[in-house]
Amino acid sequence: MKQFEFVVQDAMGIHARPAADMAAAAKKFSSLILLKKEEMEVDLKNPLAIMRLAVKHEERVTITAAGEDEIRAIEQLKDLIANIGLS
Repeated sequence: MKQFEFVVQDAMGIHARPAADMAAAAKKFSSLILLKKEEMEVDLKNPLAIMRLAVKHEERVTITAAGEDEIRAIEQLKDLIANIGLS
């Protein structure tokens, strides 16, 4: 299992566009990929579940991947999150 934590820098938090981008990226991997905020955890492959977390600006979240391609998944998700301005 691999994971990374980041603080959301986007002033709007994780809204529809980044949620869709993260879900699309996560769907490329066979690993189970989860997004966690406090004690709530959702499937990162589901954009509506991501939106239900209601992650706001400057909140801390963790992405966890478990599976055969977990390292690649985490690396690509880190890059995506940096590129879309979430971290």
